[in-house]
Amino acid sequence: MKEETTSSERLKMLKAKVREFPQHPGVYLMRAENSDVIYVGKAKNLRARVRSYFGSGDGRAQIEFLMRKVFEIESIVTASEEEASLLERDLIARYKPRYNIRLKDDKAYLSVRIDRNARWPRLELVRKIGQDSALYFGPYTSSYDLRNVLEIIKRVVPLRTCSDTVFYNRQRPCLEYQIKRCAAPCCLTVSEDDYQSWVDEAIAILEGNTSELETMLTDLMEQASQELRFEEAALYRDRLEALKNFRSGKSFAGDADESRDVFAIYREKRLAALIVLHVRNARVVDSSAFTFDSIEVSDGELLEAALSQFYEGSREVPPEIILPFEFDNLSLVRELIKSRRGAAVTLTVPKRGSKFHLLELAKLNARQHYANKFDAEERYLEVAKSLAALAKLKQVPRRIECVDISNLQGSDIVGAVVSFFDGQSDKSGYRRYKLSSAGAPDDFSAIHEVVARRLQRAQADEDLPDLLIIDGGPGQLSAALRARDTLGIDLDIIAIAKKRTSGAKRTSRSGNERLYIEGQPEPLVLDDSSALTHFLARVRDEVHRYVISFHRSRRTRRVVSSALDRVAGIGPERRRRLLKHFGSVEKMKRASPEELAKAGRMPRALALKLLSELKCT
Repeated sequence: MKEETTSSERLKMLKAKVREFPQHPGVYLMRAENSDVIYVGKAKNLRARVRSYFGSGDGRAQIEFLMRKVFEIESIVTASEEEASLLERDLIARYKPRYNIRLKDDKAYLSVRIDRNARWPRLELVRKIGQDSALYFGPYTSSYDLRNVLEIIKRVVPLRTCSDTVFYNRQRPCLEYQIKRCAAPCCLTVSEDDYQSWVDEAIAILEGNTSELETMLTDLMEQASQELRFEEAALYRDRLEALKNFRSGKSFAGDADESRDVFAIYREKRLAALIVLHVRNARVVDSSAFTFDSIEVSDGELLEAALSQFYEGSREVPPEIILPFEFDNLSLVRELIKSRRGAAVTLTVPKRGSKFHLLELAKLNARQHYANKFDAEERYLEVAKSLAALAKLKQVPRRIECVDISNLQGSDIVGAVVSFFDGQSDKSGYRRYKLSSAGAPDDFSAIHEVVARRLQRAQADEDLPDLLIIDGGPGQLSAALRARDTLGIDLDIIAIAKKRTSGAKRTSRSGNERLYIEGQPEPLVLDDSSALTHFLARVRDEVHRYVISFHRSRRTRRVVSSALDRVAGIGPERRRRLLKHFGSVEKMKRASPEELAKAGRMPRALALKLLSELKCT
């Protein structure tokens, strides 16, 4: 029983961590209890993909067994799905995870092999890079683009395409020679020097040096178009596009032979994460990540210390290092790293271009590593303690609920409550309220009604939150306090708003968020950069999103129903068809009479009448 409880707690912690994963393409690594990587996967959306392992919809029987072995999950964000595919392959080759063979197709991506030591080299497609003296290009994620480029190369340089068995047993030239795609060295006299020059041209194209070939294809396309040979022009266009796609895929991180490390830092107060992306031959092949707590130094001092220590020992030093910012003693650190490499090293802070995009990618990974490494519960505890001290709360809050109101000039007024537990949203605690329209509705009375109804139910269910936050200013806070006091409930209530108050007391430096506290006449101005402000803003933004979506859906249904009810001839069945087809008033307004008539199965005259009525709403 204890082991089952421990396993359940571990999976719960992993779920909470995965909820903070980014919705970007990338690669995820699953580690066992001893920190060994046991599975590597790629994803178009990291959060959605990894979350699927905790449900029943993955469809693979081995998943339940795998998750019993997983104690840690990490992620590396990439710039594209293609980059994620390549990084996944490299990490699998590096770590050799025991469960990848069983859970994933072991099919490899295509690479191009050229044996320069052969007398008559050829371009050979392979799925495994061998440990030999041949040249390999790839792997490539798009076999379509690769085969298209090889087709272009065949039209430019007449290299042989047949296997060695066919080559050495052929007695006369094949069709490839007849259509001028091969020089037929199998049967005819061909200069070896000329053939090697053709091989060099093919290698140049595979290395991304395609400008001359692109110019030639562009000229051929334009000439064919001018001569009205449109099918031929389209063929040249497709090959030109494939060549450009091929080239861009080769150089997303720089030139093909360039290598660099990219440093980035994400920090909140005394906690920080540092990430290093390792770019080799224009591809992100791996990353190194570090976390720091109780930091008392500046970001510059942190980066300086990291650079000074990172390249100690046998770690490879690339010719270029990308930094997020400059710092004091930069020249000294450069000389230190130069001495370890034994050659010049460039330290640069890019402002634009491909290097800047790499830096942004590293920053994204640093932010994600921070969220993953510093356990959400521990980080929330610091925030909760800070909030309890600042607002003089009776206890450090674990369950927090937030209230907001939405209305448009007093119509369709609604309220909503969202719930957070240990810093994470708890959807089971979300509530929506349709409010009474008696009298002249306003935010104050609406807040009073929502708080009263929520606290009555919570009191009956013995499910009171530790803290109630009101989205609003002093008036809304007063209304909530009156509802609480009427029920005789002992509960901390505060309010948060962006409204500026002239006499606001500052906590550290000026910010946009104001915190209204019971018994204090003036609000506190929160520090915009603090983790507490980030958390409170996230809670407030979530309740705002939730109540707005509820209000919008209510108003849309009312407006649509009202407009349809006013038109004679629109009964329940036609109303159902129209709502199912269009979904909203705006889409109905933009529709033509013919579209309305067809969707509602009605005469055109009735559709015109309905359209006129809708445009008046």
